[in-house]
Amino acid sequence: MPSPGALELPEQPDGTPGPLPAVQGHAGEEIYGLDIPDEQIVDRFLAGLLAQRKDWLQAVLARSVRYRAVIAAVVTQRDLPRELRYLPAVESGFQALAVSRRGAVGLWQLMRNTASPYGLRMDQWVDERRDFMRSTEASLDKLEDNYAQFGDWYLALAAYNCGVGRLSAILARNPGADFWKLRKKRELPRETAAFVPQFLAVARILSYPGRYGLDVGWDASPGWARIPLDACVDLRMLSRQSGVPLEVLSQGNAELNFPMTPPASYQYVLKVPQDYEQAVKDTLDAATVPLVQFAIHVVKPGDTLSGMVQSYHVPLEIIMQFNPRLSPRALPVGSKVMIPITPPRSEG
Repeated sequence: MPSPGALELPEQPDGTPGPLPAVQGHAGEEIYGLDIPDEQIVDRFLAGLLAQRKDWLQAVLARSVRYRAVIAAVVTQRDLPRELRYLPAVESGFQALAVSRRGAVGLWQLMRNTASPYGLRMDQWVDERRDFMRSTEASLDKLEDNYAQFGDWYLALAAYNCGVGRLSAILARNPGADFWKLRKKRELPRETAAFVPQFLAVARILSYPGRYGLDVGWDASPGWARIPLDACVDLRMLSRQSGVPLEVLSQGNAELNFPMTPPASYQYVLKVPQDYEQAVKDTLDAATVPLVQFAIHVVKPGDTLSGMVQSYHVPLEIIMQFNPRLSPRALPVGSKVMIPITPPRSEG
C-alpha cells in the first residue's frame, strides 16, 4: 500500500506498471491525470500555499493516510483523473467530521440535498456523508455526472462547488466558454473562480510532496475490512475488550451519530483496518453478553419513555430493543429500565 505522498505505479498502454514518479525533490517528469494548465493563477496559489500554509499542507498530508488507499482505489477503478483523490484536501482537509457554515458535511463536503439522490443515509443512526467509503463513491458519482453533462473536468469541478443549475445558467449566457474563459470574464462566483485553481495547486503539491519540501512519512495507508454486525456494539466496550484503539474505531465509522452501532435490523457493517480485523472478530465471536454498557433507570412518578430518550440521548428503538417487555403505556413506579449509555458523538 502506498505511503503518504507516494503514487500508484502508472500503467503503460499494455497495462503493466511503469516507472514510479520521482518524489522528495528528485529529478523526474511530473505525471498527472489532468492537464494542469499553464495558468498564472495556479502558480500563484501554489506559491501562496507553500509560503503561508505549509503547516496546513503537512497536517492534511498526515490525515490523508487513513483514507488515501481507499480513495485512490476507487479513482483508479473508475479510470478517473488521479488528482480527484486530493479533492477532500481542499474540501475538508481530509477531516471526516468537518462541517461547513452552510451545512456541508464530511471529507467531500456534501450538502444534504446533494447526498440524498446518491443513496447516502442521513437519519437518527448515521450520516453517511461522514462515511469515507460511501461518501467517496457518491462524490465521484456526482463528479462523473457533472463531467457527462459539461464534457470538461474543470467545469465538472466548478459545478461541484457552485451547483449544476448555477453553472448551467452561466454557460447559457456564455455559450462555448470553458472554465478559464469564464474566470477571466469574471462570470463565475468568486469562491468557484478560486476553487478550481486552488484544487489544482493542492493536487500538484500532494502528488509530489517531497519535491515541495513536505515531510513524507512511511506509514502505509491501511486496507479496511468490513464486518457485518448482528447486534448493537458499543465502540468503547469493543475497544476495551479487543485492544483496538477507540480512536481507530471512531475514525473508521465516523458516520455513527452515537458511539454505538444501530440495532441488528439496520444491518450495519463495521469498518476496521485489516491489521485489527481478527482481534475484532475474535471479540465479537467470544462475547457472551452484548458489547454495550448500560445504565439502570428506576422508574419514578411522572417518568415517560420520551423523557428517557431526551435525558439519555438514546433513540426509543434502542431502549425497546433491550427492554422487549416494556410497555410505553404503563411504566410501573420502581420498575427498572436498561438503557445503553450512548452520549452523542462530538463534531469536534
